[in-house]
Amino acid sequence: LGREYEEKVRPCIDLIDSLRALGVEKDLALPAIAVIGDQSSGKSSVLEALSGVALPRGGGIVTRCPLELKMKKINKQEWKGKIIKELITLEISSPDVPDLTLIDLPGIVRVAIKEQPQDIGDQIMKLIKSYITKQETINLVVVPSNVDIATTEALKMAQTVDPKGERTLGVLTKPDLIDEGTENETIDIVRNQRVPLTKGYMIVKCRGQVDLTENQSLVDAIKKEREFFEEHKCFRWDLEIGNSTSCHWTQATSSQPAIKAAMVSSTKSSFSCMSMEK
Repeated sequence: LGREYEEKVRPCIDLIDSLRALGVEKDLALPAIAVIGDQSSGKSSVLEALSGVALPRGGGIVTRCPLELKMKKINKQEWKGKIIKELITLEISSPDVPDLTLIDLPGIVRVAIKEQPQDIGDQIMKLIKSYITKQETINLVVVPSNVDIATTEALKMAQTVDPKGERTLGVLTKPDLIDEGTENETIDIVRNQRVPLTKGYMIVKCRGQVDLTENQSLVDAIKKEREFFEEHKCFRWDLEIGNSTSCHWTQATSSQPAIKAAMVSSTKSSFSCMSMEK
């Protein structure tokens, strides 16, 4: 499997990164995973668990512009970082991360506070839609376990651009905040029985504010998470690992022919324009 990955998947990922570096994405959509959710839904915690990078946290709107988190698995420890005008890009090369490109988007808000513009909610939703509409993007929808999933704006937006749920993956957070006696409702969601998605759901327990205050490391947080699910009377089941990587693998591989065809078409158009100018 490892050899097949290096031969078939890694070249696709390297190609996508090279195309992004050349600015091709302005005219051609490339595979990525967009992380969306209501404000304080636990998006930052999920991103930390996936990347191993501590991201800014706090009340209100913390993420104020898209953050592209590009992770690439390598054999030796390296670190790279750069900032771009409209999109902050953080590149991480490490033997401890999967090959993923994640885009963190501002949390959805409904009411403007303090000096925020009155249309702040509309601005954020417009920004989110510009990313999740792309057919090459997998939408990672983060929903707190203690919130009625039927009223979640993030899932509603994902369903609007992806009615069949073919490129939407649900992630439930904060399972420790579920009211006792309502656990079966959460289990039904995880088992894809309430709001079905082709790629299904995952449930995670990440670091909370108390854990951050006590300087709990990500390594310890992962251990605590496993202990929580193993010891919880309703959540004692084996959780699948690496679904996001599999999704990205499928998306990257299936998108390669489309990217090649689009590039050929774009190149022909460019040559045609050059010929006309002569």
